[in-house]
Amino acid sequence: MKTSLHKEVGTRSIPQTGLQLHLNSAPLVLKHTIHSEYIRDNLPAGQGGVGFLFHATDWDTLSFSFHNVKNRDASFEEELWNTKPFIASPIYFGSQIIGANIACPVPLEMWLGSPRGIKRFRETQFFPALELARQAGLNMVAMGASTPYACNYGALPRHTKPPHITTGHAATAAMLKDWAVHCCNELDLDFGNTKLALFGAAGRLGTTVAKYLLYKDAPKELVLIDLPDKVNLLTEQAKELLASDLLGNSRVSVHTFSPDTPLPDFDGAILASSTSVPYLSAADLKRAQFWIDDSHPRAASVEAELASRGHTLYIECFARGPAGLDTTFPFRLPSTRDCYTCFAEGYSAWQEGIASDFIIGSPPVWSVSYTHSLLKKYGFSVGPFHGKNGSPIELEVQHRSKHELIGS
Repeated sequence: MKTSLHKEVGTRSIPQTGLQLHLNSAPLVLKHTIHSEYIRDNLPAGQGGVGFLFHATDWDTLSFSFHNVKNRDASFEEELWNTKPFIASPIYFGSQIIGANIACPVPLEMWLGSPRGIKRFRETQFFPALELARQAGLNMVAMGASTPYACNYGALPRHTKPPHITTGHAATAAMLKDWAVHCCNELDLDFGNTKLALFGAAGRLGTTVAKYLLYKDAPKELVLIDLPDKVNLLTEQAKELLASDLLGNSRVSVHTFSPDTPLPDFDGAILASSTSVPYLSAADLKRAQFWIDDSHPRAASVEAELASRGHTLYIECFARGPAGLDTTFPFRLPSTRDCYTCFAEGYSAWQEGIASDFIIGSPPVWSVSYTHSLLKKYGFSVGPFHGKNGSPIELEVQHRSKHELIGS
């Protein structure tokens, strides 16, 4: 019946338009419905489960989970606000269900930019998602992407405990440093002699990353970069970092970002900013040898990323999980064994049996170091280089392309 209808309207333009309008007005429908009791009843006995809570990072990711995704307009935005968080997929270790991915369907740009939006996200998405996690038997939930904003990084009181929560910031800071060292090793750079830039340095994550970058093994210079209205914060931050650098081996400088101001020279960069609008151009990317992007959703557009491929290494920050881990969700990562660093933190805390909120607020260096040791204990590491756009990167091909350009 459906086939014959398509054949019939395909020869007449007016009915075809009517059919398109009808399809566009169809409500969102989940491609797969997973009930909380299914997760709860299949968790390891007496251990509970681990959850990964995330939101739609952009409009394209909605199609991972829903039928009838529409073009953005006010009506569709309201439909998303009225759509409840859902279990996106189980999480497995081998054949054993150990937890679940829980998704909030409201994209970042609909709520992060205003206190009113954050409050609405908290009430209609974040708290209901934690209740869903409780119903699913999850006792530790890692907060992915920008969800920590919804609870002021764990500081806001909440009625639903357990699950306990962790922001993911300690594991992210640890893995960003691991990735920076790995990039240096692969590009024949000495990490201890590099000049490293940190974008979003004045933010919650940025301040944590900056401290851990200068902890023990450190780059020769760290450039703190943020927006012009953060210059006083950056200046104070630089003073504090230099005061805490007892060995005095690192230099710390400050730069405020603006499209009209050229970037300083540096070897590589870590991107820890949160913005719904990409701000780095292909020309910007070509100025450094590597960029590790933990921005939400991204610091450079897909076009800039692809235009700079072959000139620089612009990669996603993630963690390769232990053999047997399977997130069973189509994240833009090399495999379902790979995960975002916030989940690696939650998984490690769950395995460790931590029965309280784990990383909240701005973690001190010792807390990041402890989390780093847990990541290693439970088998997390850097993985293959992977573009922010979801495509693999062959470093040999990139080097060859760059040499050909230099020689031409």
